[in-house]
Amino acid sequence: MSSESALQAARGDPRAAIAGDGEGLPDWERRGEEILGLRFLNAGDRFVLLELCNAMQLEQNLQAIQLADRLLQARVAGIIETLPMFVSVLIHYDSLELPPERLKDVVRIVWREILDQTDIVVPSRLLEIPVLYRDPWTRECVEDYSRKIRPIEDNPTFVARINGLAGPEELVRRHSSTQHWVGGVGFRPGTPDMLPLDPRCTLSVPKYNPPRLWTPEGGIGVGGGFTSIYPMLSPGGYHLIGRTPVPIFSLQQRLAPFRDKATLLVPGDRIKFRPIAREEYDAIRAEVEAGSYRYLIWDYDLFSLSRYRQWTEQVTLMEGGGPR
Repeated sequence: MSSESALQAARGDPRAAIAGDGEGLPDWERRGEEILGLRFLNAGDRFVLLELCNAMQLEQNLQAIQLADRLLQARVAGIIETLPMFVSVLIHYDSLELPPERLKDVVRIVWREILDQTDIVVPSRLLEIPVLYRDPWTRECVEDYSRKIRPIEDNPTFVARINGLAGPEELVRRHSSTQHWVGGVGFRPGTPDMLPLDPRCTLSVPKYNPPRLWTPEGGIGVGGGFTSIYPMLSPGGYHLIGRTPVPIFSLQQRLAPFRDKATLLVPGDRIKFRPIAREEYDAIRAEVEAGSYRYLIWDYDLFSLSRYRQWTEQVTLMEGGGPR
């Protein structure tokens, strides 16, 4: 049976399968069954978590994005929503309309198609995010932490030092010279976790211990190998290196990207941070408050894993690393 025929069968009336099942709960509801390398984890009676692997790899993230998209595109009755993260996909489904065994069959069909690909290509928007690096608001946040919790070094200076950079200015150049891949959106509403696509711009940064009690909205933080943007005033543990004047989460619907949804970013987006001065920060913030700010978004691109790997190999050769 072809994969399309199998999906058509899966779209049939699942109540017939329920009526004919006298064996009780399916075996896969025990925690952690693996199917074609995917780990199935129950998350209540309406959610299933699919884990691709344990390591944060770009290839597996692209597969997670494809898996989430194709499960929705299959238009199987009972699948309500999918949420891809770096190496996992959360499925929200109606277990009365779509029995767990049938959901497992649908996932197996779609996942096999993804594994059989010679390349992974996904739609990928490019967005420009202006940033005032070394801004006074995140500096105030760090100083407040130092006074009330424990002494801590100026964050941009610390991040530059532990990554062997000459100083905060070189940190800004490195952080803003690459596109950052949005591997997942979550934790708090609209919060992106991003990795640099240029391997030469990778940073390694420990997190706060203990975390901060507050972080200003729009704060740009780095932790582990990730960059994130704080969508609202909230606690946090990433080291702060700047602040953006534009929202990434909004319920007010005054700016165009938020007319249909409250979040700006989706997995598979690419972010280019643009350094700005305080004067431009204030001007952009005024436009945001007036509802007239326009985001720079290029939404017609495709991202190819094979082409990206070719480019990174060229970068390695130019940097004197030799062939892989």
